[in-house]
Amino acid sequence: MSSLIKSQLVIAGVMCCGGLAAGICMELFERYIAVRKPGRFRESAVRILCYAFIGVLASEFFYFCDNGKITIEGICAFLIGLWLWKKFFYGILTPMEAEDVEKKGRDKFV
Repeated sequence: MSSLIKSQLVIAGVMCCGGLAAGICMELFERYIAVRKPGRFRESAVRILCYAFIGVLASEFFYFCDNGKITIEGICAFLIGLWLWKKFFYGILTPMEAEDVEKKGRDKFV
């Protein structure tokens, strides 16, 4: 295998893992909103914080892969990682739904 192919496989693998990490982050923030049920302003602030965190995460992964070069391959691998998270792993962090939390009380799960 040539060095170009090896470097492209490393970039694809790392950016796919970056997409998986972004999916984990997104689910954690969504679960926080579902459990805490903040007001409109706080929910907006939490969502903005989530997207900012994902942006920083993506920029760090891009910097690690190819010194910050944003390539089509990197973006596609990142999106594939997000898709993989949504397809196979979404909902495994907290199997309880928000209604179950309400039945048993908020303080036990937060």
